Amino acid sequence: MKTLVVVAHPESQSFCAELGRRGIARMKAEGEVRVIDLYAEQFDPVIRPSHFPRRASSDRFEPMVEQAHQARTGEISADIAEHQAALDWCDRLLLVFPLWWWSMPAMLKGWVDRVFSTDFAYGARDLGGRRAMLCTTAETKSERFLPKDGNNPLHHIERGILKFCGFDVAPSFVAADIYTLTDEERGKLLEGFERWVWDHLASGSRS
Repeated sequence: MKTLVVVAHPESQSFCAELGRRGIARMKAEGEVRVIDLYAEQFDPVIRPSHFPRRASSDRFEPMVEQAHQARTGEISADIAEHQAALDWCDRLLLVFPLWWWSMPAMLKGWVDRVFSTDFAYGARDLGGRRAMLCTTAETKSERFLPKDGNNPLHHIERGILKFCGFDVAPSFVAADIYTLTDEERGKLLEGFERWVWDHLASGSRS
């Protein structure tokens, strides 16, 4: 089993980062693991015209058009080529991040914008045959993550991004009420996450 873990938190000593380390350790017991720490590597999350030196059109900058052009020519910037190769390599993807404004941090959203590009993650090809999971920390109450009308606050990420790109989506793990938890409660959450990763990501069948 080959797992790619992407961590997007600016503080390496955060509880979120510790969840990432626990997930990495658990998946290493099942197979190979590669880690991308977006803040540590200072990933550029902004789509820029300079990322496309050989443009499909010099008159108007359309990111999706330029991404499709790069996919056809294979002339992809080094950072994106490296991350796309990691996605091609893996059969499990774990995204670890804090929930800010009911969404992922701009760093992680920018990673999706640039790496989940046209005709790589969707379009002429996709990322089907892989399983993905979200792990997030949140200061808000856990009740707000209960399914409501078939949805939850992570629905747009689970379905609008991961499932849209072909992933089999495992149930997300949410560490809510993060600022009010005791050390004992945090310890139980960490242990619970290790079991959760095994039950829902590691042992889940590859589609």
